[in-house]
Amino acid sequence: MSKRSLLTLQQRAYLLAPPSCEYELEQLTRFSEQDVVLIQQHRGTANRLGVAVLLCYLRHPGIALEAGCRPSPRLLRRVAAVLGLEEAAWEGYAVRDQTRREHLVKLYAYLGLRPYRAEDGQTVLPYLTRLAIQTDQAMTLAEALVAWLRQQHVLLPSINVIERLCAVALTLGARQVYARLNDALDTGQRQRLDALLERREGCRLTTLAWLRSVPERAHDRGAAPHMARLRVVEALALPAHLSRLAGAERMREWTDAGDRMSCHDLAELDPLRRMAILLAIVLQARAALIRMLQNLEKLKAIDALCLPSGLRQLISPGRMDKLAVEGRHMTPKDLAKLEPRRRMATLLVQVLELRGALVKDILEMRERLVGESWEGRRFG
Repeated sequence: MSKRSLLTLQQRAYLLAPPSCEYELEQLTRFSEQDVVLIQQHRGTANRLGVAVLLCYLRHPGIALEAGCRPSPRLLRRVAAVLGLEEAAWEGYAVRDQTRREHLVKLYAYLGLRPYRAEDGQTVLPYLTRLAIQTDQAMTLAEALVAWLRQQHVLLPSINVIERLCAVALTLGARQVYARLNDALDTGQRQRLDALLERREGCRLTTLAWLRSVPERAHDRGAAPHMARLRVVEALALPAHLSRLAGAERMREWTDAGDRMSCHDLAELDPLRRMAILLAIVLQARAALIRMLQNLEKLKAIDALCLPSGLRQLISPGRMDKLAVEGRHMTPKDLAKLEPRRRMATLLVQVLELRGALVKDILEMRERLVGESWEGRRFG
């Protein structure tokens, strides 16, 4: 089975293509007097057009257009128009590949460029790794690598080399983030996190699975199950600043990775990575539980009003929406000044809308807490 690429086909093509922006394309093909002199030194329309196109590709994206590769139609058309040459002349360019290679050698010297070497990868890797500590987006790293190579006047390597360098940087960056998180924990906190992967006393589930298994209809079961789970999370006594050490995007990625693993899978991970994923899961669970409890408290206050059922059926959805919009733009003082029947109707609509939003949010929190791949799973 082939290894999945870090970059999509579109991203790979974008990195090695001339600019698509009209302004950037115009800037790229705005040849200087010195450029024109160099181009005019070559005999024949085909050679002049070929050298001009190679010059553009070397400047951006920073590659030597290979033999047999047709340039971007937009770039070819613009270069031909700027130089007053026939676009069709490209077909006669570099019939002998040696001609193209000779032109490239001359252009390398003219632009001060050199080919990519393995040492360049070793030089830029620390920079990419520092960036990978901040983000896990491969395209961000690839763009940074390409920009660095252009600044160093180094030709871009193949897309596979770019991707491999980014993969190494992402791995090293993730390890450093794992280390940061682990260093922020004391021995007792690590032990308590690992204990989440053990069966809960008197239960067939591990504590981690129990934390993420909430009643099917959470908003109808009261706050007690969620309070019990939150107490277990708080008993871990984790430092408050952990999520800032890794960043929200990476924490979400680790939580998603945890969703795809059983507790046995987690237990088999490298200790540093296991601790990072457990932390991400627990911190997400804590946030979801707190928000769910807050919403349940609000829902309890609304249900204590003992409003009659079927109120929504008494007026049309359009009228309901209009009253809701009007109510959202009023302060309590404005509402108090309304004629009593209108005030009561506006308050009713506000309460019904709020209750619906709370129930929806509670269910969304439940899904986030449980995770799709955890439902129906047996842990033991």
